[in-house]
Amino acid sequence: MTPHGRTPQDQANWDKLYWTMRLGMGCIWLWTAYVSWYVYPQAESLDLLRRSGFTQYTEQLLAASCLLDLAMGTASCLYARPLLWYAQFVLVAGYSLVIALFLPEYLFHPFGPITKNISVLACLAFLALAERR
Repeated sequence: MTPHGRTPQDQANWDKLYWTMRLGMGCIWLWTAYVSWYVYPQAESLDLLRRSGFTQYTEQLLAASCLLDLAMGTASCLYARPLLWYAQFVLVAGYSLVIALFLPEYLFHPFGPITKNISVLACLAFLALAERR
């Protein structure tokens, strides 16, 4: 038994789960930053921001959000702390709320781009709790 009351195999499985979720979160943020800046048409992104109530400085807001996503992804891979996961939780919840209120077509989209954030939030809660151990 380990100090946490787990067998070595349980601890190994726990560590694998932790790293899978941690690197998975990093990949989500890094991919989002890349796609948002280089792949998705920026004119459409700016339109989505405007429709969400952000009518001024939309170009700067898009750039800042891409940099924030890049920072979150990098930090997920290299600098995990409970505060990081809590900050990501608030950010994902905030993004989801804004989208649900101002772009409800994404809330009811058959691919579930917003409802899938429920799983992301659960993952972030797990990571925050895992960091505390």
